[in-house]
Amino acid sequence: MTELLGADTDALDRAAHSLSDDARRLQDIRSQVQRVVAEMEAVWDGDDLRHLLQQWEQETSPHLAGASTTLDTCASQLRAQSDAQRAASRSDGRYDGPSPSLVASAGVLGTSTVTPPPHRSPRENASWWRSLSEQERQRVTEDHPDWIGNLDGVPFAARNQANRSLLAVDRARLVAEKQRLTDVLTGTWFGGTFTNDDEALAHVEDKLASLDAIEQTLARPGDRQLLVLDLSHERAEAAIARGNVDSADNVAVFVPGMNSGVNNDLPVYDHQMDQLQHRAELESKRANPALDPTTATVTWIGYQTPQLGWDLVGENSVADDHAAEAGAAQLAPFLSGIGAARSRDAHLSLLGHSYGSTTAGLALRQSTGVDDVVFFGSPGVGTSDLLDLSVPKGHAYYIEARLDPVGDLGHFGIDPSHLDGIEHASARESTVVDPVTGEMRHFTEVTGHSSYLVDDSTSQYNLSVVVAGVPDRRVVDRGEGLGDVLSWPIPGTY
Repeated sequence: MTELLGADTDALDRAAHSLSDDARRLQDIRSQVQRVVAEMEAVWDGDDLRHLLQQWEQETSPHLAGASTTLDTCASQLRAQSDAQRAASRSDGRYDGPSPSLVASAGVLGTSTVTPPPHRSPRENASWWRSLSEQERQRVTEDHPDWIGNLDGVPFAARNQANRSLLAVDRARLVAEKQRLTDVLTGTWFGGTFTNDDEALAHVEDKLASLDAIEQTLARPGDRQLLVLDLSHERAEAAIARGNVDSADNVAVFVPGMNSGVNNDLPVYDHQMDQLQHRAELESKRANPALDPTTATVTWIGYQTPQLGWDLVGENSVADDHAAEAGAAQLAPFLSGIGAARSRDAHLSLLGHSYGSTTAGLALRQSTGVDDVVFFGSPGVGTSDLLDLSVPKGHAYYIEARLDPVGDLGHFGIDPSHLDGIEHASARESTVVDPVTGEMRHFTEVTGHSSYLVDDSTSQYNLSVVVAGVPDRRVVDRGEGLGDVLSWPIPGTY
C-alpha cells in the first residue's frame, strides 16, 4: 500500500486566501473605528474621552494592526508551504513555483522585495514592480490585491485586476455589516456599537450603492479599467478609465467638483468621458491620419468633494480649499504614476471642472508629468500666478461659459480669465473649418455651470483637441461673463 505524504495544496491555498480576506477585514474595521473616534473628538470633551483615546491609540488600534499583520504572515506561510509541496511533488524534481524571494517573503526570517515598499514615490513603486518576476506579480495581484489596487506606479492593468477582485470582498464585508447593524436596530443583536447605529447603517448602504454604481459602469460596453477603489473614507472614492491607460497615446484625467460622488455621478461622468474619448480620437485622426493615435479618458473621483448641506460650512466647506488640498495630495501621485508605470510617455492632459479645477491647480504645484491642463467653470486654480503651476508655458487653458457665476468668483486666486499667460477657449456656438478637407463643422453653445461636457458642443470640441494634442485647432474666446463685464478692468479687482 502506498502512503500519501505531504499536504493538500488546494486546501492550503484556500486557507491562505481566507486568512488574507480576514486580514483585510481587520484593516477595514480599524479604519472605520478610527473615523468614529475622530467624529467623537469633534463633539465630546473630558476625562472619559481622553481615557478612550488613550486606550484606542495605545492598545486597541495596535492590536488590530498586529492581528492583521499576523494573519497576513500566516497566509504567506501557507502559500510557501503549498509552493514547496508542489515543487516536491513534481516527478522530475524541478521547481516551477515562484522565485525564492517570494518564498522567503512568506517565512519568519523577514520580508523580501516582494512586499511593496512603504510610503514610496510612484517611481519607486514602479521600480519595485519591475523587479518582480511575472509569476511573482501574478501572485501578488491574486493573493494581495489590496497591496497594489491603489498603488501609484503599478501598471493599471494589474491595478484593474486587483480592484475588480476586491469588489466582491468589499461587498461581502458590507453586506455582513449591514445585517449586523439591522439586527442591532431590530433588537436581535446585543454586541453594542461605537456610534449611532442609524447613521452607521446609512454609511454602509451608501457604500453598497457606490459598489453598485462602479459595477454598473464597468459592465458597459468597451474597455474599462478600475484604477482606484477606496472605501476607507466617509464616502467611496473611485477612478474608472475608458480605454487602456497603460498603452494609449493620449491620456486625459477629469477631476469633478462640488457635490460629485461615486453613487450618482460616476456613471454620468463615465458616459461623458466615453464621448470625449471618441471625439478626441476623431480629432487625433483628423490631425494625424497616418498614425491614428489612441486615447484613454479617466473619471477621477479620488477625493472627498465638498457636498451640499453641512459641507457649506466647516472643515470640508466648498468655501475653503481644505478638501482641494487633500484631493491634490492624492491626485498628484496618481498623475505621476501614469508616467512611472508606462514603458513610454503618453501625452497627458488634466481637466478640472469647478472645485475640481482648484484641486487640479493645487496638484500641479508638484511635478506630475502633465502636458496640458484645461480649467473650466473655475472659482480659481489655487493661485494668482500661473508660474506656480508645473505645466509647460502656453499649455494651460480656460473655458468659461456665459451665465456661469462660478467662473467669475475668483475665490481661490484671481478669476482664471485674467491669469497672465492663460490660453482661452470658447464655449459659444461656433463653426470650424477643417484645414485639410475644408469641411464645415458646427458646434453648439453651452451656458451655465454644468454643461461643458455636452456632446458636440464647442466646449467639448475644445477639450477634445487639447486631449488629442492639437490645441492650435481650438476655438478661442475669452469667455468673460457678467461679473467680468461689471468689474474688469477696474483696478484692484484682479
